[in-house]
Amino acid sequence: MKYSEMKAVATKKKAMADLSPQFFKFEKKGDGFVGRLKGVSPVASGLSQGTYNQYLFEVDAGLLKCAMGAATDKEVAPLMKVNNIYSVEYLGKVTISGGRSVNKFKVWEIDESALAGEAKDVQF
Repeated sequence: MKYSEMKAVATKKKAMADLSPQFFKFEKKGDGFVGRLKGVSPVASGLSQGTYNQYLFEVDAGLLKCAMGAATDKEVAPLMKVNNIYSVEYLGKVTISGGRSVNKFKVWEIDESALAGEAKDVQF
């Protein structure tokens, strides 16, 4: 079977997953999402000459990627584990020493095992 034929069959059987994430931009207080962490990749910054993390999450609508900044990376990245579920909320900018500011986030880890038996399929 040719690759193009494989795609046609997979499309018909709904046996394809879209791996193209959308970039989530935190713009105002309260912006956020809930999803399963799929991966973390370091990215070289063109502005600060440093690196920051880009996070890949699986959410209800598909895949999304986001960056929370080096300050948040130092605080929460060591605690986050791939395949765990997180709620991420943007709290806004906070002024730090020297008149600089950083983006502040609230990151919750959801204990999936505590929810066992709670989720029920809703039929309309």
